[in-house]
Amino acid sequence: MNRLLYVLLISAMTFVGFNMYKQNDLGFIQFGFAGFTFETNLVVFIAAVLSGLFIISAAVKIYQLIINTLIYVGSKRQKRRIEKARLALSQGLIEYAEGRFEQAEKVLLQQVQYSENPLLVYLSAARAAQQLGAHDRRDEYLRKAHLAAPDADIAIGLTKAELQLAHDQNEQALATLSQLNKLSENHTYVLTLLANTYRQLQDWDNLKGILPSLKKHGKLSAESFLSFEIAVCNGQLSNLARTARLEHSGSDSLIQFWNDTPSHLKALPDVVEHYARQLIHTDATGEAENILRLYLDKNWEESTIVLYSELDVMIDNKQLEMVEDWLNDHQQNAYLLLALGKICTSRSLWGKARNYLEASIAINPMPENYLKLARLLEEHMVEPAAAQEYYRQGLHLLAGDCGEEILQKDEHDFERETPQLQIVKT
Repeated sequence: MNRLLYVLLISAMTFVGFNMYKQNDLGFIQFGFAGFTFETNLVVFIAAVLSGLFIISAAVKIYQLIINTLIYVGSKRQKRRIEKARLALSQGLIEYAEGRFEQAEKVLLQQVQYSENPLLVYLSAARAAQQLGAHDRRDEYLRKAHLAAPDADIAIGLTKAELQLAHDQNEQALATLSQLNKLSENHTYVLTLLANTYRQLQDWDNLKGILPSLKKHGKLSAESFLSFEIAVCNGQLSNLARTARLEHSGSDSLIQFWNDTPSHLKALPDVVEHYARQLIHTDATGEAENILRLYLDKNWEESTIVLYSELDVMIDNKQLEMVEDWLNDHQQNAYLLLALGKICTSRSLWGKARNYLEASIAINPMPENYLKLARLLEEHMVEPAAAQEYYRQGLHLLAGDCGEEILQKDEHDFERETPQLQIVKT
């Protein structure tokens, strides 16, 4: 378009100039500037104007060419820098993955000013510094990450919390995660980390407070969520028992808490056993025995019967019959036999107690069943020689020496010394 305009303009001026020359009238132009006067004819003036316009146009074109050249060269240089930054990020991540954390930190930061993703560079450098134990540099990289990407508060905060947790800075991590939870309420990963931090700090009340949100938004498996519920329940039981012991207030608070506990938790052996232990700690052994016995009557768990066998309590005939009924299905369980031996001893049923304890030893020799049988023989059945032999065997077992003499005896001698008596329920 500009070229056409120039052609038309030059053609028109040429036509006018030719006519003026043909008529021998070149025109006259005079103008003054700063005390100087210039005179010329119209044809020369027009030619001068056209030349000036041509020179200006050429200068503009040359200027644009220079600028475009500089822009092209600068763009090429910038692309090379961006490519180097991209390669530095890739190589740094490889170094980090291969465990060369010092080299990773150095490589990652080489071209960070030209990186298209400085946030990722600084977060990766922070992780490398964490692995090197350079926590001041870690925090500085996280600060620079925030400056580079002010809108990435959640990503930066989560990285910070993860690194703090990895360094066992649980209180600092809790502060970070609490702030993140305010910024992004019900964020799945924030809730999960917050729950784990509360559990690590044994802050059971606050953990219980976020369980509804964790269940709804945490996207945990049923098993993982149940582990949090168990931790909260057991943790609060421990706190109540500790308070009861300090205040000498008995087990009422524990029993009330247990009554309010959801039924699905009451059916778990880990929870039942923990509750029983806390009752024992508050001198409520009878209540612990009742809880364990009722649980075992419906749910047989080896760990629960082991705990039950550790109790020394007095129970009535009906309760003893219930425990003896378990022998129908578990006659070879040494812990059940030990528990029955203790119960019969507490009820002065010396013969039955000896029967159960000897059967327990025959199935699984343990220091405790040796000790209980030895005391029974020594204190109630006036058989000091047999008691001393059981003391000796139990001591060998407790010391980690099962007794070479016992191991070398043939089966006939062992049966003669420790007969497996027939269990008779009455």
